Amino acid sequence: MNQYLLVLVLALLVNVNVTAADDPMVSLFRFQSQMANNGNADAMMKLGEMYEQGVGTKRDLNKALEAYRQAQAKGKKEAAAAIRRVEKAKKYGSSTAAKQRAAREKAAREKAARERAAREKAAREKAARDKAAREKVAREKAAREKAAREKAARDKAARNKAAREKAAREKAAREKAARDKAARDKAAREKAAREKAARDKAAREKAAREKAASEEAARKKAEEKKTKEGFTSDPCSTPAARFMASCRGKK
Repeated sequence: MNQYLLVLVLALLVNVNVTAADDPMVSLFRFQSQMANNGNADAMMKLGEMYEQGVGTKRDLNKALEAYRQAQAKGKKEAAAAIRRVEKAKKYGSSTAAKQRAAREKAAREKAARERAAREKAAREKAARDKAAREKVAREKAAREKAAREKAARDKAARNKAAREKAAREKAAREKAARDKAARDKAAREKAAREKAARDKAAREKAAREKAASEEAARKKAEEKKTKEGFTSDPCSTPAARFMASCRGKK
């Protein structure tokens, strides 16, 4: 029975000609007929069962026998028992066949409904997972973009800070260079002033020495002249007269 229902679900998924309005049993019957026509022995057995039980088609024991015999010819061993069962049903009839068929159809419909509900639930769950995944991706993207913006802002702030610090260092360097230059210029001026003062002093001292030497030379010359004049006029008027005996009495 489980294998029968599995084939039913497979038929519903594979047969592209099935519409929403089709009875799933009819769709299964069509599918099994197509498979049996293609030489599938399992489909021949299922087709025989559907004819035998009137599932998806009108009950026809003759066609059921034909399908079972085709399956038997394909090597299906269980076909022999099915053939005997159908021949017995043809001979004696079966009062419970309709009830069994109704029960099987009901079970199949209920299973189909459960499977449809399961598929719908799975689809809803998948949609919820997909939505959650999309929202997660969107959140992660937003987080990455925010992080990128914050990093860009930090990088910009760091560059601005570095630029300000560089400008401050360059300004300080310029100011220090200006101060150093002013100090050097001042030192040069002071040195030049000292050197000039020293040169001026040296010049004055030299001029004073030269003047003193000139005056000393003039004085000596005057003394020499006076000495000469004293020897020629009055030797006793010279400084050396005190050493002269002839000049001592003149005092």
